[in-house]
Amino acid sequence: MSDSQDQTDFIDVERYELYEQAGYRFQFNRRDFMRTFGAGIVLLVPLRRLIAHSGQGARQGESGRGGANNRLPQDIGAWIHLDEDGRLNVFTGKVEVGQNIRTSLAQAVAEELHVPVSLIHLTMADTDSTPFDLGTFGSLTTPMMAPQLRRAAVAAREVLIYLAARQLNVEPGTVHIVEARFVGDDKSKSLSFADLARGQALVQVIPEKVVTTPATDWTIAGTSVAKVDGRDFVTGKHQYTSDLKLPGMLVGKVVRPSAFNAKLISADTKSAVTTQSTRANR
Repeated sequence: MSDSQDQTDFIDVERYELYEQAGYRFQFNRRDFMRTFGAGIVLLVPLRRLIAHSGQGARQGESGRGGANNRLPQDIGAWIHLDEDGRLNVFTGKVEVGQNIRTSLAQAVAEELHVPVSLIHLTMADTDSTPFDLGTFGSLTTPMMAPQLRRAAVAAREVLIYLAARQLNVEPGTVHIVEARFVGDDKSKSLSFADLARGQALVQVIPEKVVTTPATDWTIAGTSVAKVDGRDFVTGKHQYTSDLKLPGMLVGKVVRPSAFNAKLISADTKSAVTTQSTRANR
């Protein structure tokens, strides 16, 4: 038996998905993005840049094993969209499954953008609009995704301040974000996020080198805030993945062997095949 075969025999069978190729290929270009999400300002970060800056953990892949990174797509992979209503839409492939990362990631972005958490809306794990992600597991969202979104938010803030300065006809260095408004030093002129985005259809690639706020200076991240969509969780309105029922959707079930190293001899799949055929013919 070769070394590679020997190692394969010890792979945790429940983690086979970590070694699969990406289940979909994200090909959104800038025009498609604006067509889908409407007018406003789109701030893009090349995925390869996020990977390069995400530290040793990302170089090894979320599984902690080398090589997983090579399978990630290299197109535009993370972004923030400021819509005409002033809401900041943030996109991530991570999944909220009760660990409250929707709140903590929103806090990280709000911290760097200097806005209330209420202005941040996360679109999570929607394969039609979010970049490919290796998965949500191993308590890795906070150490890996939060820094990525934080860097994107810092760069987005600087781009938005630059655009606001142009509209206010002042120098960018004199503009600050105060109470979710862009305010000049003399405070005689100001813009809301909605004012800045209204009527715009801009796409900006955010700069590569950014400096995030040190933890000692945090005022939003790391503090206790109300759980985002908390009422929906308490009332049962929130839908988890297992609650979703799509047209023609089939449900799979993992059948585990009754003993270690047992081999499958036969399986009665008639019911599943019949169900699939019935739904396909509807």
